[in-house]
Amino acid sequence: MNFLGHIFLTPNDDEILLGNFIADSVKGNPEKIYSGKIVEGIRFHRAIDEFTDQHPLVKQGVDRFRNSQARYASVVIDVIYDHILASNWAEFHPDKLEILTQSTYQRLETQSVHFPPQVNHYFPYMKEQNWLYNYQFEWGVLKSLEGLDRRSANDTQMHLALNVYKESEAEFLAEFREFIADAQEMSENYFPG
Repeated sequence: MNFLGHIFLTPNDDEILLGNFIADSVKGNPEKIYSGKIVEGIRFHRAIDEFTDQHPLVKQGVDRFRNSQARYASVVIDVIYDHILASNWAEFHPDKLEILTQSTYQRLETQSVHFPPQVNHYFPYMKEQNWLYNYQFEWGVLKSLEGLDRRSANDTQMHLALNVYKESEAEFLAEFREFIADAQEMSENYFPG
């Protein structure tokens, strides 16, 4: 899962949200840099990634991208899953997507003193271009995939993944519905009570 999916699964706690959000930019033991609930959020992010990577339905979706994306197939499915979540948001969350995304940007910005350099670099663009909200649109997903293409050291052609998704859109949606229910259960068990 990409940014939106991680945010969706995060409990309503600003520090856990921050940790989850910055986790990909924090290598090794997070306790060397952060403390408390920020560390919990980083560890939670890693648990979501592990759960997602091992889920049989996610693996099924990844396999559809193997021919065109090779080892980047698992990166692509993260973006596609954020698109599915955003474009079907009312099915999964009671709040409007626009309200949640603006609130998330504000909550993160108030803690930006804790951003690693990489997050400091991309967060202003994310907020200004409203990445979280725009995942619902095909052009938003395409822009995200093109950005990944540009930042990759290899010729990835990730932008072509949108065509693969569109060919099997119904299957991806059915798999996502089942997967996200499992991921929500995992999240609830991770933070019981």
